[in-house]
Amino acid sequence: MPSRRAILAGAVAGTAGLSGCLASAFERTGSVKRYVQQKTIKGWPRDGANETVLDVAYDDREERVTGYVSEQWSDYVDDPDQPTISEALHEELHQTYEHVWYSMGVCSEQWETGDSTGCQNDFTDRENFNQAQVHDRVKASYLEDKEHIEIHDVIGTKAKPSPE
Repeated sequence: MPSRRAILAGAVAGTAGLSGCLASAFERTGSVKRYVQQKTIKGWPRDGANETVLDVAYDDREERVTGYVSEQWSDYVDDPDQPTISEALHEELHQTYEHVWYSMGVCSEQWETGDSTGCQNDFTDRENFNQAQVHDRVKASYLEDKEHIEIHDVIGTKAKPSPE
């Protein structure tokens, strides 16, 4: 079985591939001009590759939020573009998969460096995942040693997505 670090690295790389915003990891705190750029849930069965349960991101080309929920879990999610994960779904995921990982991407102009886009994608818990939706402006922090994004407060919406 692969190490936790190898699995985590694969999950983060996979999430970054969807969002294109994996930044170098270091302490990132504060609250100005941050917004949620993506949300993802992946599950790892005992005997297989990871499966995407849910993925929501802001599509720059379409200028709108687009959500995907695996058909297996679609009855549990009312709005794929603004998902919240119920306790029932959370429990069902943990019964189905050996590992379940929630991840979020948070971007900030303040986090930009010469070689970084200003986004940090990493793991979070169900409560943080549910607290903010893609394109919400947030007060958030990330600490590398915890490998965890925390949402402290939702303070609005980055911009209104275009109507469909």
